[in-house]
Amino acid sequence: MPRPHRFLSLLAVPALTLAACGGGGSDKDQITEIIEEGNANPSSVCNHLDAELLKQIGGKDGCEKAAKGQPKDASTKIDSLKIDGDKATAKVKDKSGASTITFVKQDGDWKVSGSQ
Repeated sequence: MPRPHRFLSLLAVPALTLAACGGGGSDKDQITEIIEEGNANPSSVCNHLDAELLKQIGGKDGCEKAAKGQPKDASTKIDSLKIDGDKATAKVKDKSGASTITFVKQDGDWKVSGSQ
């Protein structure tokens, strides 16, 4: 099961919703925006989880409850981002350390599928 803090803090990114919901921007831009939006607004991550991960954390309500306690973290930096077709891996660092977030592209939108 993903660590809620890392998972939620990495998915909060400003302006993500527009790019990730079929709007403009490259795959890299869309994933970057998801991460940045999650840092600014942790509950925004709940809109960008794949169905399996969302289920694991108790659905949208469970996700939003977990996000309420998460601090905003402007220190998050993406160390690397590897995109391979409909899968991607982002290695990130923030105040609490380093982690890896995995993404999957579903119906044209990038979704978070896990974090370590």
